[in-house]
Amino acid sequence: MPSLLLSLQNVSSRRWDRIILEDLSWSFYKGQCWGVIGPNGAGKTSLVGLILDQLPYYHGSILRPGLPSGLLGIIKVSFEQQQKIIAHEARKERYEAFSGVEEHLITVRELLVQTAMHSSGEIDLSEESLNLVKELGMEDLLNRPAQKLSNGEMRKTLLVRALFNQPELLILDEPFEGLDRDSLGSFSALISQVIQKGTPLMLITHRFTELVPEITHILCLKNGKIFAKGERDTMLDIDQNGSLYHDDLDSLSLKKTFDINGKCENKVKRNTPPCVQASDSSFVIEMKNVRVAYQDKVILENFDWNVKKGENWKILGPNGAGKSTLLSLISGDHLQAYSNQIKIFGQPRGKGESIWELKQQIGMVTNELQLAYQQPVNVFKVILSGFYDSIGLYQPASEGQKQTGKYWLYMLGLEALAERDFLKLSYGQQRMILIARAMVKSPPLLILDEPCQGLDPFNRNEMLDIIDKIGSETETQLLYVTHSPEDRLDCLDFELSFVKNEKGSYFTRKTYLNH
Repeated sequence: MPSLLLSLQNVSSRRWDRIILEDLSWSFYKGQCWGVIGPNGAGKTSLVGLILDQLPYYHGSILRPGLPSGLLGIIKVSFEQQQKIIAHEARKERYEAFSGVEEHLITVRELLVQTAMHSSGEIDLSEESLNLVKELGMEDLLNRPAQKLSNGEMRKTLLVRALFNQPELLILDEPFEGLDRDSLGSFSALISQVIQKGTPLMLITHRFTELVPEITHILCLKNGKIFAKGERDTMLDIDQNGSLYHDDLDSLSLKKTFDINGKCENKVKRNTPPCVQASDSSFVIEMKNVRVAYQDKVILENFDWNVKKGENWKILGPNGAGKSTLLSLISGDHLQAYSNQIKIFGQPRGKGESIWELKQQIGMVTNELQLAYQQPVNVFKVILSGFYDSIGLYQPASEGQKQTGKYWLYMLGLEALAERDFLKLSYGQQRMILIARAMVKSPPLLILDEPCQGLDPFNRNEMLDIIDKIGSETETQLLYVTHSPEDRLDCLDFELSFVKNEKGSYFTRKTYLNH
């Protein structure tokens, strides 16, 4: 009989008056590797909180007999860690741009040394650490600024940093979120390599397809309870009827009447947004000969692109191609927007317009916004803050605005979350709330940067349906940004694709989508 690594016996946990995990009994033995599967809000993140002793429980017991170092032996790698590092480095870049004081951007080597120093007191990577870096094919990244890494490269860096601490249990929380197809394949192979070397591992994900072959057992959670558990071979067909991801109830959005124009305050006609009325331009976005570069790294070169009023665009490309840079030029958050020939809603950038006037016309859902939204307010206030483009709600909402907020809660099937703390929701639930926040002001232009990231398969399909309805039945036009070619929406008219050439740089290709 293999020795026990970790065990939960009849564990229940509550937050205030709500039970979030109920009667969990589960054992993890040495030699096993577990995949933890479940829909948004199932309790996966809460389970990790229990294991890390970050979440209190009022019933049952948790044993960690196979972890000699106790909690110090458990290392977690998550997408949120990556976002925080990138956001911190971005703040340093913005400070440098405004102050003129040079800021040092942390390199991959320095990120790894921080962990090495913590564990061994060394001021540089040890020979053993360097051997691990080389073995995992990471040596070419050591001197690169962490902020300039692609999603896949950054994810590898965080995994290597975790391995430097020689974890007795490694937890990978949604490790594949935000990765394009190529990065997903290479990172999946790296995880397999880690498991083959004998590291006990838990892989948290929404999708059975993301379980690497070395996963031996699967735990399925739903509504804070264990839905099913067992060996991989007997578990892979557990959800053939789809019951893990939704109940046999009417679809949350497919069967709802979509009547946003009759319910929303501050309606804006897509073909005549307020800031366009003073201009005879038929374009919402005009870019001519745009160039964006960081020192010797060119992101966009001789870039021309026009978006006419009424057009919905899909922006497609791998991680690191320049999609997010393009969005920040449109929103006005990129300083180089003001040194290029760019018009938004017919107005040249940098000709006296207020960035807040511009933001009133644009709804955005991005990873950066989700990371920045760290205010401990309830879900309903987060949605209402969309009227003011603020992080938090600092003024009373009108009755009309409240009705609009309730409408979007209803449309996304999130009424039960209205009073919940936004920061206590799962990553996917937060993403759905930010969609509602963006739409309450009926913006002429809605920018969605990987909007389905963090959503389980059922909620992903629901979200795509909602987005399709927004693009086809409301007066808001879309820029839908993704690295997934399979994301198909009938409302999209054109596709802007970032394609890599033989030199390793990207060019763009424009395509009419004839559905």
